[in-house]
Amino acid sequence: MTTFDQARPLRQSMSWLHTWSGLTLGWLLFAVYVTGTLSYFRNEITFWMQPELHRAQVVAPERIAYDRALALLAREAPDAQQWTITLPGARNPTLGLSWQSPPAENRQPGAARERPANREGARGEEGARENRGRDRGAATRERPGADGEGARRENRERVQAATRERPSADGEESAIDDVEPLEATRQAEANPPQRQAGPQRQQQGGGGHRGPRLVLDPASGETLEGRATAGGNFLYRFHFELYGMDRIWGRWIVGIATMFMFVALVSGVIVHRRIFKDFFTFRPGKGKRSWLDGHNASSVLSLPFHLIITFSGLVLFGHMMMPTAFQSAYQGNFLAYREAMRARMPQSETPRPSGERAPLTDLAALVAAAQQTWGGKPVGSIAITLPGDRNAVVELRQMGFPSLTNGRNVPALRFNGVTGERLATPALPEPGAVQAIGSALNLLHRGFFATPVPRWLLFLSGVGGSLMIASGLLVWSVARARKTSGAARAPWGHRLVEVLNIASIAGLMVAIAVHFWANRLIPADWPARADWEIRAFFIAWAVTFVHAIARRPKAAWVEQLACAGGLSALLPLINAATGGLALPGSIGRGLGLLAGFDLCALAIGAGLLFAAYKVRRHAPPARFAASGDPATEPGAPLREAAEEAA
Repeated sequence: MTTFDQARPLRQSMSWLHTWSGLTLGWLLFAVYVTGTLSYFRNEITFWMQPELHRAQVVAPERIAYDRALALLAREAPDAQQWTITLPGARNPTLGLSWQSPPAENRQPGAARERPANREGARGEEGARENRGRDRGAATRERPGADGEGARRENRERVQAATRERPSADGEESAIDDVEPLEATRQAEANPPQRQAGPQRQQQGGGGHRGPRLVLDPASGETLEGRATAGGNFLYRFHFELYGMDRIWGRWIVGIATMFMFVALVSGVIVHRRIFKDFFTFRPGKGKRSWLDGHNASSVLSLPFHLIITFSGLVLFGHMMMPTAFQSAYQGNFLAYREAMRARMPQSETPRPSGERAPLTDLAALVAAAQQTWGGKPVGSIAITLPGDRNAVVELRQMGFPSLTNGRNVPALRFNGVTGERLATPALPEPGAVQAIGSALNLLHRGFFATPVPRWLLFLSGVGGSLMIASGLLVWSVARARKTSGAARAPWGHRLVEVLNIASIAGLMVAIAVHFWANRLIPADWPARADWEIRAFFIAWAVTFVHAIARRPKAAWVEQLACAGGLSALLPLINAATGGLALPGSIGRGLGLLAGFDLCALAIGAGLLFAAYKVRRHAPPARFAASGDPATEPGAPLREAAEEAA
């Protein structure tokens, strides 16, 4: 009998550590890895899940309907202190409009600008926008409780929203402190931010709220009304804080699982005696050797990615899980620690209203000038301070994150909003060593820096990591199944692991596919439809656990893999049948983000269907089949590979 404290050689000890650190939270790690991998394309997923936006035309910056956008802003927010136009990019072809209203104490009676005389249909549009905003708010707001918990939760969410960075021009969030410890939230609640007397500085192309209030077709200026949806943000949030529990607890659980993952990776490297040889080795059609080579390949080929993504994840959770360092350095003041981690852009001079009306300069000319200054790099957002005033200022910000070490600050240009004359713009700050390292790890982990090719490489590396975790869970299971092959029934512990493997691997893929199907099958005007998309995900996942218990292992594997594969492969068809742009149309119009989703769904569906076919056709070797062990059916080759690895 093996004891935990007996003396072992280093490699054997690391093998034991690798096995149990990987198995203990392996099922959770698989879900975290899969949802995190999909989160690299969360903008594309959200766009796919709003088929009403698929009508947007891809146009060059000089052909954008700026006049239509400005007319809408003048009608919707004539008294705003700042208008923001988020320009279309490779990851979002629509034109976003948002605005920031002035503080109530700064408003003067009779100072409101006059609205355009043409008000036909304004009342109906206003009612539609009100209903749309109510539906979207219902998808994200917490329900208030009778004991006042709802009010406290609302205050906490307001404080958290105020302390996060604004979205960038391509829709990404840039805050390294997006995962805050409980102490920071309590500090912010105890000292809520006070409303500033002047306009707040525009951050990364966002307005005074999260997300645009109006979405337009950039070519025609037509307003597009996308349905309320959980979108890719549900998968992104589930990746690091789970769902249905307090966010802090969810982050703690994921943080602990990430630590286990890092231990498994380091111990796995020590266990590998031929790591460089395994990097280039794969022998198909060799039975047990093929399975072992496949497991090694999925681990070793993406090993740098696994190490970086796991270590950077631990750094993002570091101030929450190991708070001693910042508590001793900043006396427990997390807000001061967060400010020290940021390299802030110097504040530009805030323009003062003159009270004189003046038309805005040509925005297309300013965009062309900015692109020429930046060597052809696109403009991400246009912020217009004091629109319609003679002292108006237009600030253009570059799209994306041009620097890993200074990623939260992007180049900007400021112009006089009436004459178009270029104004002085503060230079980008030089980050300190700690700021640079923190920013680099943050952007590397989230992939915010990535252009299309690096983003796809990150996605494929994430797929490899998911296969690594899944194959490790299966190797453990089938290795133990061999030892119990003579028993009439498998031990309950092994049966439990078997059920968890089926539902956590194949069942998760079923749940994700059902999530996308629910987006199209739930009526667009259904109350709280975004909540029901998430509920459909968890209901489907729960059904797969029941199914795995009720069916024999081989049948459960085949049926769940086939179900996930079929649902995924049919997503392009359900997209075209429910108002979305069909695959040929998205390719023809250059909507790569839409075509990429459909092609990925086809590829994943084909892979899952092929896996179901191979499991169904697999017959265990005669010496195993004679034992009558039902647990050996789906993975006899894995068992032999595991024995050899041991």
